[in-house]
Amino acid sequence: MMPLHVAAEEGTVKIIRFFLNCLKGHETILKSLVEATTTYYYKNLTTALHLAAEGGHLDVVQCLVEHGADVNVKSDDGKTVLHWAAQENKWDIVQWLIENRKANVDSIDNYGKTVLHRAAQGNLDVVQWLVEHEKANVDAIDNYGSSVLHYAAQVNKWDVVQWLVEHGNANVEATDKYGWTVLHWAARGDLDVVQWLVEHGKANVEATDMYGRTVLHLTAQENKWDVVQWLVEHGKANVEATGNDGQTVMHWAAKVNKWDVVQWLVKHGKANVEAIDKYGRTVLHYAAQVNKWDVVQWLVEHRNANVEATDKDGRTVLHWAARGNIDVVQWLVEIGKANVEATDMYGRTVLHLTAQENKWDVVQWLVEHGNANDEATDKSGSSVLHYAAQRNKWDVVQWLVKHGKANVEAIDKYGRTVLHWAAWGNLNVVQWLVEHGKANVKATDKYGRTVLHWAARGYLDVVQWLVEHGADVNAIDNDGKTPLNLAEERKLKKTIEYLLKKIVESVGQVSNESAAMADVIIVNRPEDFADLLCETWED
Repeated sequence: MMPLHVAAEEGTVKIIRFFLNCLKGHETILKSLVEATTTYYYKNLTTALHLAAEGGHLDVVQCLVEHGADVNVKSDDGKTVLHWAAQENKWDIVQWLIENRKANVDSIDNYGKTVLHRAAQGNLDVVQWLVEHEKANVDAIDNYGSSVLHYAAQVNKWDVVQWLVEHGNANVEATDKYGWTVLHWAARGDLDVVQWLVEHGKANVEATDMYGRTVLHLTAQENKWDVVQWLVEHGKANVEATGNDGQTVMHWAAKVNKWDVVQWLVKHGKANVEAIDKYGRTVLHYAAQVNKWDVVQWLVEHRNANVEATDKDGRTVLHWAARGNIDVVQWLVEIGKANVEATDMYGRTVLHLTAQENKWDVVQWLVEHGNANDEATDKSGSSVLHYAAQRNKWDVVQWLVKHGKANVEAIDKYGRTVLHWAAWGNLNVVQWLVEHGKANVKATDKYGRTVLHWAARGYLDVVQWLVEHGADVNAIDNDGKTPLNLAEERKLKKTIEYLLKKIVESVGQVSNESAAMADVIIVNRPEDFADLLCETWED
């Protein structure tokens, strides 16, 4: 950081003048030093002049400019000195830069924001002066389609909002690129701006964004209980309005755990607890999904929400809850009497989804206290253990085998064992199933494919471990393919090299399969065979 930057940031004009006066008579050096203030960047990639303006040091700004600093120089994010001064409500600097140095009022930064955009998030005085004296464009939009009024409403600058509408004729119904009106932005904050926009600005309470969400949707999401209440009681906002996804205001409030809003919407807004979205999910589904135990409890106990309601995939509230926290699961089963064995459209029980998500404590509780069937299979014949092994949920696999007594050799409708599914890259599960679960390494599915066939499709570490623990490199499936063939189909060089070497090593063993494989290699890859054979003999 240059000394001049330090002095500018601290507002020590005497030091700056000292630096500059020392160079009188050395105009070339002086010019270079001042130019450095506009070419040397510091902190947020700003110059000394930016730092002085941000800090409100008018005398420093004047000194630097009088010695040649460029008032229209931009920081790395495209902001001019005027942007910084307006953003920080440095009205005297804004005025001086424009009146005395003709700073560009219409300059935009990298985000398309004008000086007025920046000012609107701060003090009214700067906004008024820019509009009245410099004719700054009130309806200018940035790269996101946001107007000056959007920004004022976004940070709850009530006086700025009021003045822009009444004196600047700003468009209350202007929408940004996401379809948000000024009221959408305001509704996430304080009630004052919302009230004024509706009562005096005649803002449309039912305006929807690109996702079909009304102002009430966003207000409920942000837990602005007072704004929700006012919009419904005084703004006549529609409690049952739905977005493009069919979700009501209640859906939004429940899935972000806005308990106060949920209660008020039901008690006073008469919101429908059983409303479903386009996925068939109720408010209770979402409350359970995000583990909002208090919301779940209140909806069931005080509004008789249906615990067994199913969405379009056939999932109950318990299916969704079981993927998260155990508290909601326990309450739904013990108090809500939720059905532990309910299945979705794919035949999956609650335990299937819990194992898949590695919720070990929930798995344990469902089996030991909920009497969940750990041998339950889905429509493809996959057991809970299949799911856990496939998703590499090692803790769940261990517990199901040790304590749940799950069958390691259970097969799905394709004849695949748990080990087949684990072979898809889950080495730690493979190791444990073989070493502790006594899983059969040579088991074949209905297509004649061994566990090694499956691993050879892209999991070299699993391939190596299986071969070292008895897997047959020469095994042939119903299509006459070996693990090597499957590796070749996917051009897996390292796997191919490893399997080739193991096949050559097996030639000396009495095996028709080994001999047959050797013949194939000799015909198709004589050089590889010769090299590997030499390596084997040397070993």
